[in-house]
Order: sequence, then structure tokens, then C-alpha cells
Amino acid sequence: MTQTRKERIAFNVETSRILEILSSEIYDSPTAFLRENVQNAYDAILMRCTAQNTPITNRTIEINVEANRLIVRDDGIGMNEEVLKNNFWKAGSSGKKTELAQRSGVIGTFGIGAMANFGVCTSLRVETRHIQSSDTIISSVQRDDLRIAEDCIDLERVPDGRDAGTLIVAELDPSYTIDEVTASNYLRQYVRFLPVPVVVNGTIISQEAYEDTVAGRAEGFEQVASRHVTNGKFAATLSVSVDNRSRLLVRVTDIFLHGNPVGGEVFFVQEGGSTFAFRNSFGLAPAPVPGLYGLAGFVNLDILNPTAGREALSRDSIQHIADLVSMIEAEASVDIAGTDAADGNQQFQQYILSHNLIHLAYRVGISVLPKDEMIGLGGVRDYEPDKSKHYYTGRNSTILSRFASQPANLFHVSQTNPRRGLQARFLTEVTGLEQVPEQTIVDRVPPAELTLEEAMFIAQVRWVLLDDYLMPEVEVYFATISHGVAVYVEMEGNERYIAIARDFSAAATVIDCYKTARDVFDGFVKDFVRQHIYPDIRDYVPSSTRQGSEALYLRLMANKELYKLEEGDYGGIEAVLAEYMSGQAGFTEVLKAARSRASGHRQEVTNEQTGSVEEELPDIIESPALSPSFNESGAVPPILRSDVSSQKKVLTVADEYPGLNEFRMFLAVSDRLVKREGEFLHQPHTTRIMWGAHRIIYVFTDATGGMSLYYDIDLKTPLGAENTGGQMFPTTTIVTRNRIYIPVPSGLEGAFQVIGGTKEFYVNFNTIP
Repeated sequence: MTQTRKERIAFNVETSRILEILSSEIYDSPTAFLRENVQNAYDAILMRCTAQNTPITNRTIEINVEANRLIVRDDGIGMNEEVLKNNFWKAGSSGKKTELAQRSGVIGTFGIGAMANFGVCTSLRVETRHIQSSDTIISSVQRDDLRIAEDCIDLERVPDGRDAGTLIVAELDPSYTIDEVTASNYLRQYVRFLPVPVVVNGTIISQEAYEDTVAGRAEGFEQVASRHVTNGKFAATLSVSVDNRSRLLVRVTDIFLHGNPVGGEVFFVQEGGSTFAFRNSFGLAPAPVPGLYGLAGFVNLDILNPTAGREALSRDSIQHIADLVSMIEAEASVDIAGTDAADGNQQFQQYILSHNLIHLAYRVGISVLPKDEMIGLGGVRDYEPDKSKHYYTGRNSTILSRFASQPANLFHVSQTNPRRGLQARFLTEVTGLEQVPEQTIVDRVPPAELTLEEAMFIAQVRWVLLDDYLMPEVEVYFATISHGVAVYVEMEGNERYIAIARDFSAAATVIDCYKTARDVFDGFVKDFVRQHIYPDIRDYVPSSTRQGSEALYLRLMANKELYKLEEGDYGGIEAVLAEYMSGQAGFTEVLKAARSRASGHRQEVTNEQTGSVEEELPDIIESPALSPSFNESGAVPPILRSDVSSQKKVLTVADEYPGLNEFRMFLAVSDRLVKREGEFLHQPHTTRIMWGAHRIIYVFTDATGGMSLYYDIDLKTPLGAENTGGQMFPTTTIVTRNRIYIPVPSGLEGAFQVIGGTKEFYVNFNTIP
């Protein structure tokens, strides 16, 4: 029988390889070596100041960076022999878990010890004296002499009477280099806020005032709230500020975690760059900051810890920051909601949208039509309470104009998110508004249910559309129209249907005139069509289309053929005026061209030819004002009074009337213009007036912009030297049976006032195709 033999073998490791693995994972550069040993020096100072109750600013950390050597010196608590042997030179055992260390708020607790330093150095020398010892302990070792579980580190005790503290001298491996600038720049991010001086080769890189840095970043912000907040885990005082760009700034102080106080504070600002975490003012690592606001800044809390390699925060620390940010965003959103920043801060809007806090959007603005102004969502319900309200999320101009009218408001939802989604949900869920449908609901009122006055109104509207706007195929009727729409136009083939809301107040005013003031009824109907129907049918009116413009031009050219010999007197202003209207010539060139022409035909006005609008056309004075949504700067029809004749050449009014766009004087154009080209002014047109020296020039342009009529007035008495200008005016042309009147701006009225005699001036006119 074979006899078995048993024996034991030694468990051994290759020391250099173990140190290489350990150091490469934790401290693989001279800068990392400096950071670790500066942190240890700061911990030693914290513990000494706590033990002796002395100011921390009396202590110092000195760093010397040489070509192949790094030296770190501190005057902290120092190490006794036990700590030196069992903690510093023994990896895995930390001496910073004592009651004193915890009270002092030390940074490091991992117990990596001196071993990892050998990733960058070939030898390490440590000289230290504890505050309660009279001896200095000096220990040193060469990296190549290190052996695990063997006595390989030299140690001696020297009674030299030096001050307490620690000195570490590392001889760098030749493969590693570092200079003073690199060391300073790297260390500054970790020690910038330390109250103790940290000196690199004689230059202090610490003691930056945290308050000054925070105040600098907070410049331009105004505090809007400061209050106690909690989320069940954390409780703290939260201060919220905003700036004129609606950015958020928060500061969190007096922090408690599960009822236990936490040292430090949190400072965040939107668009603040990156975030760095600190513990007891010593930098740890960059900190990830979750959330929707994009906050960044400083997190200085004594509950934060780095990973063993110091390159990141621990998982628990990251979770602490995430919980704090969650509380900050929730509570700050409540504070922002009551400020103007709610309308300008997209991250706030995204936050409350994502967290279903729609009710906090009450200060977020929304456009309301037809006034085209911005109001807060919280004011939608009470905005003009007598009007119907709906909202629209699209961009169709027809729907916008259809549902935004004098008797109705339309809230136009933004086209960009998150504002778009937030507005739509608030209007639906909080305010209770309905969205406009793509198609208006129109219920026609049967003719048998109309009153006599209503029937006369409909008949007169049809007549005006036929006689003044050349629209024979139009059916007009009263209807009940959904969503507050006042006038609804629909086209089927060549036929057009115009529905007028029976409850439209402007129509009711005109209808009432049939009973109370029938002499002005016809004029009121003309004005109603011009003000309230024409804006919706301008694209169907023949004279407002390109084809209609061309037909009108041919008719005007036919008139010119009859008078072509006389047109040679008009000179060359046409070309210059065309250049002016295209932006290629200035007003000065227009006036020069006007002066250089031969001569126009003479006009004269006597006292007997001056009258008042009140006497000649009283129904115009009594006409209601234009609708607020009526675009007066665009091409609009004239005020037609073709059933009235007047012999007056100048009409004035005693007061400014909205129906006349507040003009107080109207000048009759020459009889020759009325006969030859007056049909142009019967059509929708814009009005531009230019004046200076002896000239007042009117330029009327048709609805297509393709043809213009100018009317040039050459005064005998010049305007004042300072009276020069030009601009667009709301079209207020008045057309009667035998005359056409054009408005005179207030600053030019003196040129046509007749005082004891006759006012004479020359006029010229022509069209520019």
C-alpha cells in the first residue's frame, strides 16, 4: 500500500506587481499623489484644530514641486507610532474613523495608506510628530525593497523638538514628470475654498472666499422667495432668485438629513457650467446633477464621499445630490410660478409639463386675438368676460381671422414646445376652453323668422355688394354662427355665401337706424360692408384681384387716349415716382422732378366752395367706428355716397371722428381726375402722402400693388421750412355722385384754408402701371 505525503506551501505575492495594480487603479499620476497627500494634510489640520480648539487659519500646507521630487508639509495633528505603523504604512486600515476625526469632518476614510503612492515614486520618506509626542518619527523605504509581511521599512525616533505635523518626501519615478504650473492648476480646483493657506512653491492657491464666488455668480439675480422646504428625506432653507433672462438661482442652507444636521450648503444656477462637489470645503470630484433645469454650481456637504480613487463620487453621494435636486426643482417651480420668469424660463415650463403641474402655468403668457396681446394663462377666464372664448393650435390664417373678431376672443397656442403643450393643457384642463373646430358651424335663420328691418338690411347689403363691389353672385343671410364668429364667408363654385351673425352688435346698430333714422340707413349699410365684410371678401372682389386690376388699367388707358395731347404737360415725374415707390429714389428727387415739369391745370377754391361734412354728408359723421380688427394700413374701399351730390371743394369737420379716421379736412380732387381716372378711387386702395416746399403728393395704390395713381398739388404759397415728411395714412377717400374727396393731414390743413378770397394751386395726376 502506497503511503501519501502532505505538506504546506507558502502563499506569496510579487510585491512590485501588487503595488502596480493598486496604484494604477487609484493614484496613477503625480497630481493624484499631490491631491491625496494634501487631503491627508488638511484632515490632520482639521483634527488638530478640533482637539486644541484653535483657528484653522493659523495652520499651513506647503507643497514644493521639484524636478524629480514632491514634498508635502503640514502642521496638523501628526501621527504617533501606532497610527504610523497600523494606518499609514498598512493598507486597508484607516485612522480617521475615531470620534475626533468624525467631529473634525475629515475628508478621507478609506485607509489606502502609503502603498498606493508607489505608483509614481521610487522612494517615500515620512517625518511626523504627534501633538502629544516629544519625538519625531522618521520612516522611509525604497520601492524595490518593499516586501509584503516583511520588515522592510526603516524607522527611527528623533527627539528634535520640532512642531507637530507631517512631512512627506517622494522621489518620482523617472517616467513621471510634473511642474509647478501643472501642480497649481490641478490642485486649485480641490483647495480653492480651504480656509487654511495651501502654498505651492511660495504661492497661495487657496483661501478663495466662497461667499465672494457665490456672490459673483449671483450678480444680476433678484431673490423672489426664501422658505423652509422638505421632501421627507431632506429638509432645508431654500432661497430662490431669478434674473432678467428668467434664469433660476438657488441656494440651500440649514440642511437636515432624516432629522440630523448636515454641514455645508448647495448653490446652483441655470447655465452655470459644470458642478463640483466638496466636503468641508475640500474638492472631491465633478458631480452629476440630474433634473430638467440644467442646474450647475457647488455642492459642499459633509455627507459626500469620493470613490477610492477620488475620480468620482460614491453611489450614495450621487443619490444624495439627486434627492436634493429633486426637492429643489419641485419647490423652486412653485416660487417661479408666481413671477414673470415663468413666461421666459423654458425649463420651468418643461418641468411643470413633465410633472403634470399644469396649474402652475398661470403666469405663462399666451397670445389673444384680435388685439394680438399677451396675457397670463391664469387671466384667460376673466379676460373680457362678455366675449366668447376658444383656442386654436394651428396657423391657418383663415381660421385665425374667422374666430378672432369683435364679439369673440381667440387664444392662439404657440407653435413651439414646451410652451405649446403647456398652453393647450392649461386651457383645456384648468380654464375649460374648447378648441375651435376646423369648420365653423353655421345655422341659417329662415327668412320667415326675420323682422322687416332685418330683411331690409340683408337686401341693402346685397345691393351694395352688387353696385359698389361688382359681386352679383352673392347670397347674404342671417345665421347663428358658432364660436362667436361675426361674419362667415364660404365659396361654392362661382357662388359666394356670406353669413352674418344675427347677434352681431354692429349689424344691430345699423338695423336700428332703419327704424329711427332711415335717412342715414343706406350710408350705414355701405360702411358696414366696408368695415366688416370687405376684409373677408377682398380676395373675391374683382377690383382687388390681379385680373380686376388689369381690366381697370385697360379702362383707364382708354380714357387716356381721349386726352393724350394734354398729357404732355405732365412732365417726367412718373419714372421718378415709380423709383421712389420701389426704394430706388428719395423724396427729394420726387420734389425736384415735380418742380421741373411744365405746368398742371389750375384749381381754385372760394369761400362759397368750403363746407362741412356735418352739413353735406351727415350720415358719415354718425357712422360707427371701424372694427378694432380692421387693418387700416392695407388697401380698403372708399366711403361711398354715390346718391349724394355736393358743390363744395373743401369739407371740414368740427371734431375728430373715428369713422373718418380722425381727419378734420377733406379736399375735392379736380373735376378732370374725376372724369378721366376717378374710377380708380372707387376701388380698394392704399394712401400715401408726401409733402415739402411747394408740393403735396398723394399716391394711391390698388389692392394688388400693381398700379398707382398719383395726385400732385403745386402750392403758390410754400409750406413752412420744417414742414416736410411723408407716410402711409389710413385710406379715407369719400366718393359722392359728382366729387371725390381725399383726406388732408392735420399739419397740412393750412394750405387749403380760404380766408377772404380764393385759394389757387396747380394739380397734375397720372397712373403708374
